Amino acid sequence: MTTVEDDRVRDEPDAATGAPATRPAARRPWWSGLDPAAWGLGALALVVALGFLLVNAAYNQGRFAPPLDDVYIHLQYARGIGLGQFLQYQDGMPPSTGASSLLYVLVLGAAFALGAQGGLLLYAAIGFGVVCTVATTVLAYHLGRSVASRATGIVTGLLTALCGPLLWAATSGMEAGLVSALAVGTVLAFVHEQAAGRFPWTAALGVLLSLTRPEGLVLTVAVLLGAAVTLVQQRRRGLASRRDLVVAAVPLCLPLLAALGQRLAYRALTGSAENSGVVAKSWLYQPLDAPLEVLDRVVTHAREVVETYGGLTGVPLVAPGTLLLAAVGLASLALGEPRRRVLAGVLALGLGGLVVAVSTLTSTLTHNGRYVTPFLPLVLLLVAVGIRTLARAVPRHGRVVAAAVTGVIVLVSVVTVPTWALRSAQQGAGIRESSVSVAQWLRGNTPPGSVVAVNDVGATAYFADRPVVDLVGLTTNGIAAPATEGTGALYETLARLPAAQRPAYFSVFPAFMGIDYTSMSEAGLLSEEPLTSFRSRSPLRPEDFGTVCQVTGGCPEIDVWSADWSVVGSGDLPERPVPGRIVDRVNVGDLADEGAHGYAVDRALVGLVPTTILRGEDRADGRRVVDSGREVVGGEHFTLRGLTPGVPVTVTARIEAREKQGDRNTQAGVVAVGVDGRAAGDWEFSTDDSAFTEDSFVLPGDMITGSEVTVTLGPRQPYLQPYPDYRSFSYWASQ
Repeated sequence: MTTVEDDRVRDEPDAATGAPATRPAARRPWWSGLDPAAWGLGALALVVALGFLLVNAAYNQGRFAPPLDDVYIHLQYARGIGLGQFLQYQDGMPPSTGASSLLYVLVLGAAFALGAQGGLLLYAAIGFGVVCTVATTVLAYHLGRSVASRATGIVTGLLTALCGPLLWAATSGMEAGLVSALAVGTVLAFVHEQAAGRFPWTAALGVLLSLTRPEGLVLTVAVLLGAAVTLVQQRRRGLASRRDLVVAAVPLCLPLLAALGQRLAYRALTGSAENSGVVAKSWLYQPLDAPLEVLDRVVTHAREVVETYGGLTGVPLVAPGTLLLAAVGLASLALGEPRRRVLAGVLALGLGGLVVAVSTLTSTLTHNGRYVTPFLPLVLLLVAVGIRTLARAVPRHGRVVAAAVTGVIVLVSVVTVPTWALRSAQQGAGIRESSVSVAQWLRGNTPPGSVVAVNDVGATAYFADRPVVDLVGLTTNGIAAPATEGTGALYETLARLPAAQRPAYFSVFPAFMGIDYTSMSEAGLLSEEPLTSFRSRSPLRPEDFGTVCQVTGGCPEIDVWSADWSVVGSGDLPERPVPGRIVDRVNVGDLADEGAHGYAVDRALVGLVPTTILRGEDRADGRRVVDSGREVVGGEHFTLRGLTPGVPVTVTARIEAREKQGDRNTQAGVVAVGVDGRAAGDWEFSTDDSAFTEDSFVLPGDMITGSEVTVTLGPRQPYLQPYPDYRSFSYWASQ
């Protein structure tokens, strides 16, 4: 008879001496210490992820086609980093922050520098995503095992390995796999280091997570707060001295310093500490001009996120009842031992903060919810804990309950995983026949060095070998804010560029994110007809969830136009002579000029967005007059400068006050004029069914008390209809 004690085997006592005899233990094979569950789950995740790639390639003539144009944005930044051009989207361009994940493009940049160039860079990104998927699954298993039990870990890992939306995002070429692995790893490190009250790995992984996505920083902050609470608890129990507390707390500052350092670097390199994607897509930067309107949109999006990721809708994202099971799991942790209560607080704060953070974006669920899906394994952890809690509530039949609930959820996952693989393939086809195809056409049909303006910037820059101007503002600095204001503001911003940097071609959807490119053609900036058009031939798919618009018919066509910049400046002066000398001009629709004149629209109703527009008209002498303007419902105010006190000022306006079809509001073009808060009379704009008009109003000399006056145009009868309803383009002041 033998017993195992440590690394030696103890035999029966020696017959001669009576002392126990020992002999060296037999060497165990290296695989005997491995956890078969972890390896099995990792293998499952690998097989499923490779299956996604095979389905995509089979659907796209043997080549993997990324399901998002944004993948090429990351590849383009990575190529620049690999060439030593940090955050430069193209040669000669200033640094920009269009990559949504700094750490991810640094990783891909290193891959490029090590030889993954040309087509290999895409496959390096895909391979890295597969590795991260496997790592996430294994880490999720260990997290579930550490938090509850081995069975809970297996359920968590199994649900993660079969999570369709996570696999879609992780194998797309985007940063989702890296975010997911770091998110689970950071929470796992926190759980393991709680007992010792030292958090070196938590801090290290938190640094990486906070540099990977803005949402990652939200989770990191929640984990850091959990670590801080743990340290305070240990101090109160006398388990740590004040010095120990300080030593343990110092590393926890590193993730916050890393996030701050990133913002400072962005500001130093680009002039803005904010990521350009946030400026382009956040409700906080949209021209709503009303906090309650912003709050309403954020709350609405938050509700949609909770419903979608809680299994309360028909979207094949998670199993029905996910929210209920996750809530049970969270409650179980909150009612458990002290360390688990802290973890419950971390997960509640982290996931809740994540929902709020992504809900501030206009694109919350766009691209199959890729901002949220990397954090699904943490939700699945709570689901697994919830299943365990339900099983323990019915001791006599606990195993049956756990097996039944787990079986249903796994069945739903198994059934929906193929649909997500097919989504990846279909969306990849949509991207290659739109963005990628147009990029290749531009490469072969435009002169080398021609600047191309695009509103889907990834593939064009990556394949066309042409300088680009990003009309959304992700990779071209200074465009994001004007793009949110509409067509007129975008035109004025482009017109301010040096002539050599203005785009010679526009490769765009006819209308996208509030910009109407057809109106640019009608105004005369773009050619009368597109040079060519690429219309999607892929069968349309139902838009049951925030999918890719090329596949659902939301943006089925890309047109290539030539640009004519000779129209720039054509609207700088009024068409008819004005009395005296022009001393100032307010160029409505030009954000820089509006800011210089304190211009703003005084909206008659909260929620109305005074979008900027672009108009062009031909004159009898053959000239084309192009000017930007705004839709005004209510009134405006602006400050005129450079005036001579005591001298009357003639304000000349370029206005479009024509009645809208079917509208009998004949008072739409009549405004009450005020000067520095004093009434100056009523101004009735003339109308023309085919053109904008120019009208003048004289401000009396006794109202010009200084070199500046603030002019207000508004309703004669505040609060009630009829509201002034017109389009304003320019105001000139002459004396």
